[in-house]
Amino acid sequence: MRSVLAVAALVAASGAFAESAESLAVQCGASSGWSYYFAGGLVPQDKAGFTEDGITGGKTTLVVDDKGEGDVLFVDATGRLGSAKSEGGTVLTFDASKGLNWLLLYPDGTVENYALNLASMKVAIWRNTVGNENVAKNSLLIADCEIS
Repeated sequence: MRSVLAVAALVAASGAFAESAESLAVQCGASSGWSYYFAGGLVPQDKAGFTEDGITGGKTTLVVDDKGEGDVLFVDATGRLGSAKSEGGTVLTFDASKGLNWLLLYPDGTVENYALNLASMKVAIWRNTVGNENVAKNSLLIADCEIS
């Protein structure tokens, strides 16, 4: 609970993570939920549609430095470590009265929207990868998070 109050105070005081903000890391674990896969690329017609989905070994960490600049580090389903910024992504962070939101925009049109609820410490992740030529899908996933 202490970390929730600390983040709530940080978010409330910093606006959209102004330059005076302290550094922050939000670490989220495995995710589960649903995805809609579009036919095409690596997805055959008979596999298109809604399916239960998730990343059981996945980890996602939003890091915001003391200048208010963010990046998202992740371990994907293959176990590969990645960084949104190193993959050409833009990371935007926004505070909310009882939560924290971050948005990732990638050059291929992929959009990821994370909404962290501070009361439950769960993040809802909406991911739109319709610009990906191999696997075009839309997902809504949930993960547990902690703040460090």
